[in-house]
Amino acid sequence: MKATQKPYLSIVVPVYNEEDNVKPLYEKIRTACEEVGKSFEVLFVDDGSHDNTFEVLSELRDLEPNLAVIRFQKNAGQTSAMAAGFEYAQGEIIISMDGDLQNDPADIPKLLEKLDDGYDLVCGWRRERHDKFWSRRVPSVIANWIIAIVTGVAIHDNGCSLKAYRSEMIKRVPLYGEMHRFIPAMSTVVGARISEIVVTHHPRQFGTSKYGLGRVWKVFLDILAFKLLLSIFSQSKNHNSIDTSQESIAKQNIKYNIYRISAFLSLPFLVSGFIFYNISNIIGISLLSIFASLLGIGIITGTTVSKAHREAADFSTLARFFIIQCSRRPIRYFGPFCSLIVLIGSIVFLLSPDIAPFIISLGFLGFCIGLFGEVISYANAKKVNDYKVEIFLNTRNEVFNIENIIQ
Repeated sequence: MKATQKPYLSIVVPVYNEEDNVKPLYEKIRTACEEVGKSFEVLFVDDGSHDNTFEVLSELRDLEPNLAVIRFQKNAGQTSAMAAGFEYAQGEIIISMDGDLQNDPADIPKLLEKLDDGYDLVCGWRRERHDKFWSRRVPSVIANWIIAIVTGVAIHDNGCSLKAYRSEMIKRVPLYGEMHRFIPAMSTVVGARISEIVVTHHPRQFGTSKYGLGRVWKVFLDILAFKLLLSIFSQSKNHNSIDTSQESIAKQNIKYNIYRISAFLSLPFLVSGFIFYNISNIIGISLLSIFASLLGIGIITGTTVSKAHREAADFSTLARFFIIQCSRRPIRYFGPFCSLIVLIGSIVFLLSPDIAPFIISLGFLGFCIGLFGEVISYANAKKVNDYKVEIFLNTRNEVFNIENIIQ
């Protein structure tokens, strides 16, 4: 491949502490791409590994002209690694996969063949999955079932990283936090046509898994937040290609949808406020104040989102706070704490029925702030990166030390 020629195919592989896997994986990817017969590049994104992953990739890159390596200053998460890979990828078609040798690069030709049938995204389905039953497979089946119901995108395996994308489509999809498992549903926001095929899945041979039962609560919070994002940002019910007029109308309606949602969420507080006002002035006034607060949050969120679409080079202080300060996921920052407040309020109800509704309402208000924070974060995700690239070794044998400061 000539230095000035852009590749047809880009393979993006996020890795974290996979020193024993990266070399054999690259060799398998190279074999699969040579079978396709198109120009290609392979981008490994080292997500701040603490072992020798980067050293192994650096040595391999000196021998392989099609290999590029991106290294983060510190661990930022799989979604950030994928977002960086998509940003730096030059190919018309992008393939993503895990770096643990469980995805099989031999499936790449099948993904491309399905993509040629007119789809923008083809997802891998690990129908015969080789993972621990109770800690990985059972939670995955339940999560995929719930995601399909909530999002309306009937994909069997949202967690499978082996996917094929048209570059012009996936580069328009904002990604942040840990939303990689929602890429199929999120792609409907830009009108992607989606399909899936059964792919091979291998048992892990080297290294350890980075996931377990601890993510169940996080996935539950993500699903709630994602439903809100879809209700606000989706352009249409179908998966047809994006239309400029539809996009324009959708952007105009975003803030109005947020206002409607905030009004809907605040309605119970309005009604209960008037009811309790005659029973307890303190509780009634508190509930009416929360009603006003939710409407205010909706207005602020709508203004921030509209500004994000109008001013491509700008982002708000709110976006910086929610994306950077809230551990990359606002709902994960507010969700557990506010759920605990609601639980405490329920216990207090047994001792003091008068004050308990106020405590529960505060917890619910905080939870809603986290949900609205997700909307602000998603609208600004393209402008505010939550990762910092330290080194970029490209396919032209150039080395860049990069301070990708948030801007």
